[in-house]
Amino acid sequence: LERPLIPVLTAMERKGIKVDRDALRRQSNEFAQRAKVLEEEIHDLAGRPFTIGSPKQLGEILFDEMGLSGGKKGKSGAYATGAEVLEDLVIQGHELPARVLDWRQLTKLKSTYTDALQAQINPETGRVHTSYSQAVASTGRLSSNDPNLQNIPVRTEEGRRIRTAFVAEEGKRLLSVDYSQIELRLAAEICDEPALKAAFRDGQDIHAITASQVFGVPLEGMDPMVRRQAKAINFGIIYGISAFGLARSLKIPQGEARAFIDTYFDRYPGIKSYMETTKARAKEQGYVTTLFGRRIHVPGIGDKNPARRNFSERAAINAPIQGTAADIIKRAMIRVPKALADAGLSASMLLQVHDEL
Repeated sequence: LERPLIPVLTAMERKGIKVDRDALRRQSNEFAQRAKVLEEEIHDLAGRPFTIGSPKQLGEILFDEMGLSGGKKGKSGAYATGAEVLEDLVIQGHELPARVLDWRQLTKLKSTYTDALQAQINPETGRVHTSYSQAVASTGRLSSNDPNLQNIPVRTEEGRRIRTAFVAEEGKRLLSVDYSQIELRLAAEICDEPALKAAFRDGQDIHAITASQVFGVPLEGMDPMVRRQAKAINFGIIYGISAFGLARSLKIPQGEARAFIDTYFDRYPGIKSYMETTKARAKEQGYVTTLFGRRIHVPGIGDKNPARRNFSERAAINAPIQGTAADIIKRAMIRVPKALADAGLSASMLLQVHDEL
């Protein structure tokens, strides 16, 4: 898989992808104006101006001056003001942290994407040329850098707008193809879980089926919110999510999240046994393998520190699934150029974003 992929990646890097500089410039200006407005609102809510980008000053405003609860100081003596801390404050109904999160998102989009991408346009080709690395991610996933074109956000409206700046040459169009729910399909296959395999084979909505089985609700007229919870569990489970992690992502009590996970394992026992045998095998061998035989080493699996050991256990559970997905798309990438040539098409591959070409 790896050797025949080298010329394919070389061709993709040389080809590059066209970016509309004017669209990026307009977006940069708009992000700057919106960040300015947010800045003024934040200063009003705080009762004085301060440097929003300084975690130290932000912590003092939130926990010392405004007296909000939940402030924890680190070794440096400054309060923690990471996204999780601010999200907890937002849940409590505080406005200032919500605006700070919006401000952070806008300024990050501006500096990381709309400004940086303009600087990365090659003056000779008018295109952006990323570099792909085959041997950075241990699971076998490709990584992209300078610029990283695999992490352009798609969940937010602003992120989707940045994607519109990637354009096709005159008379051509961009086509994006991806594998549908490949990691869940592979989980069904690798865990040999009959209920999940049957759902995929029959073309059913996998998240709705899970919701129906875990929450005991009928498929007909299902509340989209319930389906969304089942989706969080489906994806969370294959990443080895804890009750704490699920409670956080669904914003529900930890006990309820624990009950969801227990019911899930009752319904899909194949997944539970896969997790246990994979952890045991990883401890014994120090590595796990994909269906294609790629070895993924998990050095921390026998660590005395529980946090490090748990992290390695989660990695061991997910790696065969994520790694096999990476192998499958690499296998496809090796075949695509010949298939395009045989069909007499002038199309070429430009980017790979994990399960999407």
